[in-house]
Amino acid sequence: MCTLRGIWILKEHSTGADVVFSKRINTVEVRVRLMSGSNYQPIPSDNDLLRLFYFDVIFPQQQLLHQQSAQNMAGSIAAQQQAKAAAATLQPGQPKPVPPPATQQQQQPHNNISTASLKLYDSTPNTHVISLNQDRIWPLIYIKKKNFYFLTIPVINEYLTNNVKPSFIELPQITASVTFLEEVAFFTQSFLAKPPPYPELQVYFANIIPFGQPTDSNFNNIKTMIKSGFPSNEVFTPRRPAWRPFLHKGKQQLDFIISETVQVIQYDSQTVPDQIKVFGSLFCKAELEGQPEVSAYITTPQPTTSTQQPTTVSSSSSSTQSNNNDISITHMSIDSTVQTTSDVAITNKITFTPPLDNFRVLTYGVSGVKTIPIRGFYQMKEITPTLVKILVQLKLNDQMQNSFDYCLMRIPLSGRGNIVTVNASPTTGSIHIDMNLRAIIWNIGQKFSGRNLEVALPAEIAFGPITNPPITPTLSVTGSSGNQSNTAYPNQSFPITEQSQGDDDDRDPFCYNSNTFVKLFFKLQHCTLSGFNIDPKKVSIYPASKSKINVDREIVSSEYIIWNSLSENVKSSYQPPNVSNIQSTLSSSTTTGFTTTTNSSLSSSSIISNE
Repeated sequence: MCTLRGIWILKEHSTGADVVFSKRINTVEVRVRLMSGSNYQPIPSDNDLLRLFYFDVIFPQQQLLHQQSAQNMAGSIAAQQQAKAAAATLQPGQPKPVPPPATQQQQQPHNNISTASLKLYDSTPNTHVISLNQDRIWPLIYIKKKNFYFLTIPVINEYLTNNVKPSFIELPQITASVTFLEEVAFFTQSFLAKPPPYPELQVYFANIIPFGQPTDSNFNNIKTMIKSGFPSNEVFTPRRPAWRPFLHKGKQQLDFIISETVQVIQYDSQTVPDQIKVFGSLFCKAELEGQPEVSAYITTPQPTTSTQQPTTVSSSSSSTQSNNNDISITHMSIDSTVQTTSDVAITNKITFTPPLDNFRVLTYGVSGVKTIPIRGFYQMKEITPTLVKILVQLKLNDQMQNSFDYCLMRIPLSGRGNIVTVNASPTTGSIHIDMNLRAIIWNIGQKFSGRNLEVALPAEIAFGPITNPPITPTLSVTGSSGNQSNTAYPNQSFPITEQSQGDDDDRDPFCYNSNTFVKLFFKLQHCTLSGFNIDPKKVSIYPASKSKINVDREIVSSEYIIWNSLSENVKSSYQPPNVSNIQSTLSSSTTTGFTTTTNSSLSSSSIISNE
């Protein structure tokens, strides 16, 4: 439990930052004043707090980013000019000079970065505990989500009374405050996507921290409580659990969702095996009257041997059905509120009394998976320091359902300046320039409409210097849907991909020149990789009631990475924990396994030979 003095939401932009929301808890501030006595330090006004936080946190990071971007750009251009000058002085028949190793070329622009800058980059996690105004405000806790900062100041009794800072490990208030900010950031994303003001946030915070102590920060519960209220004539005969503050009234429905998360790293190399890791969760949302008890039977794949391997997941293949006997469920973790028999792996029966909101019943790991749901191929070729060509090809595994809730690809292009021109020819979907002008977004859509479940994106991207204001980019798209050209600042955001904006951070010393990758974000519907399932006919509810029972399955990507096959140094040093190497299904050259689409104007051979 923690007590908060206030909460603030700041929005960062290219020219500074603004306070978009603030709430101070007056009752807590009165208690802090009485507790502190002569040591009382009031919270500065919103403008003063913004100024202190901006110059202590936001401004140094912006300056470091701009400085390193300029150094990277200048280093790349200088190296290219030096190579051209050396080639021009060659006599006929004279051997071409050997360029320095790739690692030296990549790290040379970073040699001028100060030790303090590197230290700042290496020691800036997503969550911070700092002090402001010469320790007058401590502890100030903040987290950053996209371009928003969420701030709060918890009450630490020892510090207020004795002016002594305890160790963080002795302060559960710190952990509780961070957890509270994470939940607030998650549930306020939809509000912050709209322009201010935000009257909904005032109602939300008035209910979750009425007197400074967070109660229920789940916005879905708060919305239901505000809408339905508490009935005055209800008889509270049975004692309710704390996580079920009110009862459901209306249509009854029981939903199970089996959600599996897949992490994949594809190198497109015969010497470096690809990697895959799969783990899943079972969620339940019960809109049932009263306090019923739900029982269900889970179906898990059975391995070929009687002993289950204790390792986590691995492997790859192009078929699911032929290798089902190799898949097994490992490391099942069941919520403490769920009742099970002595060995749930044998009886497969679970019983629980669900809350009204989404409830994670259990989590599990999967071993023996031999299916990569989307096979990817990526090439990026530098034509000049300010011009690159790319080719992306994707193929959906024929065992997967061709139905996406969403499917997007983020192509980060770091260390080259801002994007000024894009000429793309996607076989399906739409192309967008990211709002930071450092990445391309390919919105593939809700299905692979290409032949043989394949899609492709050839493109040519030109870069310019980082200026303020930036140069207006031009996007030209040709394809089956027609030709389009637009010159304007990008104004469309994709929140799903913005969680990986650090991928196009110019400060990464490895992702430089051809050492690049793309990230895929998708949610496949009505399928899983493990075969984990629930039989809706064996779901029972006590007391019996007429309710609709739904069971759905989905596959969600997480860290789904495809490395540039033309990379000078394949980043094979990273291996997921306890994941064995898997055999690449591309048995021939890097271009095999994909059928070249008719709309593709840039083939894998042309991108290599076009200098």
